[in-house]
Amino acid sequence: MTGAEGSGGRQPVHRCTACGRHDLVPFADLGEIPVYCGVHWASRAEALASPLGRMWLAYCPECGYVRNLAFDPAVLVYDTTMDTNLHHSPAFGVFSAELVKHLAGRFPLRGGTVLDVGCGQGEFLRELCHVAGCRGIGYDAMYAGTPGPDPSGATFHRGHAPLDADTPEFDLVTSRHWFEHLDDPYAFLVRLRELAGDRPVYGYLEVPDAGYDLATAGWEVIYPHVSYFDGYSLCRIVERAGWRVVATGRLFSGMFRYVEISVNAAPPVTGTELPGAELPGAESPGRADRDRQLGSIAGFADRHAAERKRWRGTIDRLLAAGDRPVLWGAGSRGVQFLHLADPDRRLAAVVDVNPRKWGRYLPVTGHEVRDPATLAGSGTRSVIITNPAYRDEIDAALRQLGVQAELLVA
Repeated sequence: MTGAEGSGGRQPVHRCTACGRHDLVPFADLGEIPVYCGVHWASRAEALASPLGRMWLAYCPECGYVRNLAFDPAVLVYDTTMDTNLHHSPAFGVFSAELVKHLAGRFPLRGGTVLDVGCGQGEFLRELCHVAGCRGIGYDAMYAGTPGPDPSGATFHRGHAPLDADTPEFDLVTSRHWFEHLDDPYAFLVRLRELAGDRPVYGYLEVPDAGYDLATAGWEVIYPHVSYFDGYSLCRIVERAGWRVVATGRLFSGMFRYVEISVNAAPPVTGTELPGAELPGAESPGRADRDRQLGSIAGFADRHAAERKRWRGTIDRLLAAGDRPVLWGAGSRGVQFLHLADPDRRLAAVVDVNPRKWGRYLPVTGHEVRDPATLAGSGTRSVIITNPAYRDEIDAALRQLGVQAELLVA
């Protein structure tokens, strides 16, 4: 369904947030989807009453930036009831630890200050302070720990970063998987640039890679994500806001896109680039990358609809064969998959490694989340996953449980 078909022909004008050079063009209306992908409710009744929000995607023909035109910031409130923590996964923990070592070796952080905007539960910032010998300031409305100074050298604040005149001077600003949530990501970067002033400052931003999400079924196209960036559009918004791109690339099996930025600063330590880094110049994302993204955008609506239909059919087939299929992963991708492919709770179970989710219920569909250990002896022959980055980890866990099941990647 196109934006025009799904909205009675309305075509609101929205200038591209990334490059600022073109009005956005609607291309896919996904209808109503869960607003709170990160909230896990205490009762099924509460979960079933969880709100829905419209997902109406539009793109910039100039840079490939994508945005939900129907996003309403008033319906989405971030607080400690949300749990988007990925550190319970050994694979993600290893990835995050390697990233910490990279940043500590690449930028002059010893004795300096790191501002982490959207710090989650603080694991990343604590480890960075420890490894790099720096101070940290973390902000997140979802932070459920004790606010204030931490033994690691970090200080945590429960709430959104004010980015005002009282913001302490920082040498590195980091923001992992928060930038895409912002209603105005360009203003965020501009404000950080203003706070940097004439000082040398570096930055590290990490977002879901739209080059992956829009070329596949789009399970990570979720309501809390206002914006979708591939390498080209991410570099454009950074440069437009007055920052210099130091490097960019894909991480975590191609699921994440990062960009390192700087202002008034010397180049970082050479030879410390992340594997597969795309450096400024001929190697950085160019118009060929932009064109590939536009091709993915052009086919996304049909591909998304086909995958929704295919997975409903797959679940039908597995059940008809006497299987007890389950979904492993109750994060945002899992919530979106369940809403679109299993709204009637036909799957035998949903499991997750995060114990805070066990015994709680997922938004809109009301699936209960269980401990993966409950799969032992369950008779399941098929386990569906929505993130291929966790394939090896989940396969190893199933073998340890004695569960012989085929992994199906959605």
